[in-house]
Amino acid sequence: MFAAQHTIYSMNAGLKVAYLYHDGDIIEVRIVAENASFRGSADVYVGTDGLLEATAVLEGFPKDRQDTREVVFGAVGPKFAAGSVRLKFYCKDGAGHAAFLAEIEEDYGEQQEAQCASVTVDFEPASLDRFLIELRQVEIEHRGGAVLVTQAI
Repeated sequence: MFAAQHTIYSMNAGLKVAYLYHDGDIIEVRIVAENASFRGSADVYVGTDGLLEATAVLEGFPKDRQDTREVVFGAVGPKFAAGSVRLKFYCKDGAGHAAFLAEIEEDYGEQQEAQCASVTVDFEPASLDRFLIELRQVEIEHRGGAVLVTQAI
């Protein structure tokens, strides 16, 4: 006789960027976006200073309720190495509640089609400030990671 097991799954919703590798021209990072329902990840190549450029774009978000910002890591399509992640930051309502949409495409490798995911996550702007500090450190130190997290159950 088998006893029924009840497991409560909880995950940390948000955005995670983890350092993987670098050389003189690129940094390879793993980007993971997840909410309570969906998760997507891709290993992407970012040009030297690409993470610093992304932090410059996102700094001070949101300035007002119409503010939107977009950053892209990697390149889309089978002709490019590694995957891609497009992040669109926006305010989802008139009260200025912040969210981001991550459109993730994995490396094609030998496949005809790449797997992809679209994930939307709400977050507090103060969390973005901490994330940007950590992202700068990944670029400068070539190690570690950056996390923009909200709790989801």
